[in-house]
Amino acid sequence: MFISFISLSQEKLVKANGHNFNVYLKGFENRKPNTPAIIFENGMGVDLGNWNTVIEQISKFSPVLAYDRASVGKSEKVFQMPTVKVVAENLKAILQTLDVPPPYILVGHSLGGLYIRSYAGFYPNEIAGLVFIDPADFTETKNDWNDIFRKMDVPEKKIDEMLYSRLYQQNSKVDSLNFGPWSEAQVLNELRRTDFAEIAKLPLPSVPIYFFVGGKFEVPIERRSKDFDQEAFFHIKNNSNMERWKKLIYSSNRGGTLIYLTNSGHYIQRDDPKSVISNIKVLVESLKN
Repeated sequence: MFISFISLSQEKLVKANGHNFNVYLKGFENRKPNTPAIIFENGMGVDLGNWNTVIEQISKFSPVLAYDRASVGKSEKVFQMPTVKVVAENLKAILQTLDVPPPYILVGHSLGGLYIRSYAGFYPNEIAGLVFIDPADFTETKNDWNDIFRKMDVPEKKIDEMLYSRLYQQNSKVDSLNFGPWSEAQVLNELRRTDFAEIAKLPLPSVPIYFFVGGKFEVPIERRSKDFDQEAFFHIKNNSNMERWKKLIYSSNRGGTLIYLTNSGHYIQRDDPKSVISNIKVLVESLKN
């Protein structure tokens, strides 16, 4: 869990869809009409303090909003599964309650990448840009996953066993104490079982699309798999992901960019905040043309 260094004076609880959400805003007093607001979506079970290395600098050139999803951080605990539709509807309600109209640039880290892709599909006309920071791969299929192990010469029987263990042997007992992180993990697993069918059918707005990818392998030796070479798996998976993400970028007539950072791990906004800040600034500036 990260400690937030964001000024408490800029955080507040906002009631939307009948629940209280912790929200951080800055820079809206000077927002000009049709200027994009930057909306941050956190990773799995992580609060808005996750952005404390970049959000203050970004607020100097664009208005920003970050928030804690239900049952995470300082937001109210709500015993409702955080499906992509529920999360999108909650964010929509927050933005309406705060009178923050579109257009939006959505920035999502990890699981937040999956949620911003979904929001963009539900409300495509509101989106000016999409920024994915080492996202959970919403383009992946079970066969894509299996192909990584085939490239590593893992036997098919073992591949089947690992896939079954990954997707179908999870502990389904409700963790009421840690409901937000627990329930978000359940939602991600359910989407993986269906090859992200719910997201794949959503339209993708024709906007600039940025991907940041961390190339640094960080899993400690004691936590690595005994079944396969996890570092080799990491690099093959990264390459596989990037090939699909490039196709996603090409599918937009507004283009975009893929930024591969070899010295950054999963939390790119912490490992290389300057790159995140500068590239988001480039995106904002490009929308003025």
